[in-house]
Amino acid sequence: MKKITAALAACLLISTVAVAADEFPEEWRTVAEQSDFRATSSYDQTMVYLYQLEAVAPELIRVTDFGRSGQGRPLPLVIVSSDGAFTPEEAAATGKPILLIQSCIHAGEVDGKDATLMVLRDIALGRRPELAEGTVTLFAPIYNADGHENVSPYNRSNQNGPVDGMGYRATANGINLNRDFLRLVSPEAKALAKLVATWNPHLHVDNHVTNGSDHAWVLTWLVAEAPQLAEPVDAWVGNHLPKVLAKIDAAGHPNGPYVSHVSRSDPSAGMIWDVAQPRYSSGYFPLRNRVSILIEMHAHKPFRDRVLANRAFIDEMMAEAGRSGEALVRAVEQAEAATVALGAEDAEPSEVVVRWGVAEEGETITWPAYDWSLEDSIVTGGRRVQYQPGKSREVELEWRHLPVAELKFARPRGYLVLAGWPQIEELVANHGLRASRLANDAELEVETVRLSSPKFATSSYQGVLMVTDFEISRQQELRLIPAGSLWIPADQPSFEVAVQLFEPEAPDSIVRWSVVSSLFERKIYIGLDRLEEFAREMLTDEDVKSEWEAALEDPDFANNWSARYLWWYRRTPYWDETVGLLPVTRVMEPFKLPLEPWQ
Repeated sequence: MKKITAALAACLLISTVAVAADEFPEEWRTVAEQSDFRATSSYDQTMVYLYQLEAVAPELIRVTDFGRSGQGRPLPLVIVSSDGAFTPEEAAATGKPILLIQSCIHAGEVDGKDATLMVLRDIALGRRPELAEGTVTLFAPIYNADGHENVSPYNRSNQNGPVDGMGYRATANGINLNRDFLRLVSPEAKALAKLVATWNPHLHVDNHVTNGSDHAWVLTWLVAEAPQLAEPVDAWVGNHLPKVLAKIDAAGHPNGPYVSHVSRSDPSAGMIWDVAQPRYSSGYFPLRNRVSILIEMHAHKPFRDRVLANRAFIDEMMAEAGRSGEALVRAVEQAEAATVALGAEDAEPSEVVVRWGVAEEGETITWPAYDWSLEDSIVTGGRRVQYQPGKSREVELEWRHLPVAELKFARPRGYLVLAGWPQIEELVANHGLRASRLANDAELEVETVRLSSPKFATSSYQGVLMVTDFEISRQQELRLIPAGSLWIPADQPSFEVAVQLFEPEAPDSIVRWSVVSSLFERKIYIGLDRLEEFAREMLTDEDVKSEWEAALEDPDFANNWSARYLWWYRRTPYWDETVGLLPVTRVMEPFKLPLEPWQ
């Protein structure tokens, strides 16, 4: 997708029209506008304004909430529909695309919220009625509601306004919501996941503000691409997102792809996108056969410029989705149907991607950078990049962005979650995965996964010590699966969510996030005197004796009391064979057993 630059005269003309259109009575001016963009609205001020908009256009706008924050604040949701389709069922019945436009996931990055209020005002007061006609749009203007109220002018050191202060990056208990799309440890993320599973939006927009380099673009964007994003949806994005970007560029809001440099000390070394991990919105929504468009406003630009550009993007994205709504809905339906077909009982064998990477080859783009130099850093003792704002320097950069599969496995027919693991069942429910329970105990041929030798991170991340590495073995075996175990079949549109949860090697699996770390722990033991008896008896077996002598040749093993103990313990009938056994099995062949409804 390439940026289209318009003539200066066209930019000036459109900008003049935009200013004139924003002459509203005082009661309709946002807090940002009233303060000359020195301030952003508080949670309470935002809610008052939203209810004011609903009161003037109740046939178009419904203000509700989709859950509660950790501190108990309602998470606001604004539904916009010219059909009065204010429930998931009514929205689906319209046949129009459903959009979800989310802001303040990092609550100091408020541009999207202030832009949203202006967009909603244009709709409510009849300035842009067409924006409500082609889609059903859900606005979540303050996703991180608690962080939003933790206001300080010092929360965003590299962000140019609002100078009176902005919210805090994380939630009240320190969770970064843009690392919680798959794990769902926060009440906010659980609520959003349920919203997504209930409404099934066709397109998601995630509004942010970023820094890290300096350039002329006021708005940058990022999307997952094929093959990580389903081909029909990727094709729709390729056909329509460039039109949106070209229009806002022509309106005086220069934009380009999200800038993430390969090197901190050499901006000319290139850019790379890494959107694969499903902890992020950009990696999560493709698992559901949807696109998430990440919008990153450039933090060094004035707050006013950022809000107006963000507003222009929302306007044009809603308009374009409305004009091409049938094609967007069809693309998502085709993608979902393809996933369901791959998981059907009679489907040919196929693979699932467990981990994505970025292709080595890239393309060359022109980056409108501000000139820079390298200077000595007092802080680090090394060299740092010092930009010179306003002094343009166009640079040809290699931009690596295409996803490639790094790890694949054979697609299972589904997963069985063993009964007794409520933390896994909660994840399945919150993500809206289709599941049922085994009505009775059953012996089934399944693929089991056993883990050992876990390595944990040395510092916490998102409140836990993640599992960074482990040894893994897989095998087919006949096992007794207890009644009440959850069956999650592969023939459902969001099955890739299950893949990322249950395959241990996936970057955000339940293993990686320590959701099931108790499986590594031994809960029963054998006394040394009893084990000594077993060892002496087993040494009469020449095969065991040979294995033991070979093991002793390793001096580290020979001098490790615990390793020697476990070597013998594992060979006794007292060893607990469930140590290291993942409580999720892969089912590779269809089965017919009585199932009971769940949820």
